[in-house]
Amino acid sequence: MLFSILITLFLMLTVITFRYWVISQLIRLLPDEKEPHSHFCRSLSVLILLVSAHIAEIIWFAGGFYLSSRWLQLGELGESVGNEFMDFFYHSAVTYSSLGLSEMPTGHLRFMTAMESLTGIIILTWSATFFYSVMDRSRRPDCP
Repeated sequence: MLFSILITLFLMLTVITFRYWVISQLIRLLPDEKEPHSHFCRSLSVLILLVSAHIAEIIWFAGGFYLSSRWLQLGELGESVGNEFMDFFYHSAVTYSSLGLSEMPTGHLRFMTAMESLTGIIILTWSATFFYSVMDRSRRPDCP
């Protein structure tokens, strides 16, 4: 159990750090509010980059699940589900988004699944808040 906790903490901390880096880079790359620019292009670019970062984080968690299951024997996804990387990617995506349409994993992968869901909902909320702030800037009357 200790090993799965350490792996999960590592996955969570790297995802949170990566998300902080992504948002800080997006803030740095956004044009100044007073400079003329296309609000649509800015918003679309931010949205595409945020979704790309979410996909990278899902792949990161899927890799953690895959290695934990295949190499470390910490559990499996379920009897009716395969154990290929795409199965772990699907499980990670529905867990990260808190959709919850995947099989119940066995062993210590249950703990890892619960922590990914918690991390995912926090990161998704963080991204939504950031995107809202980008959109809010473009709606101000003093902004061209």
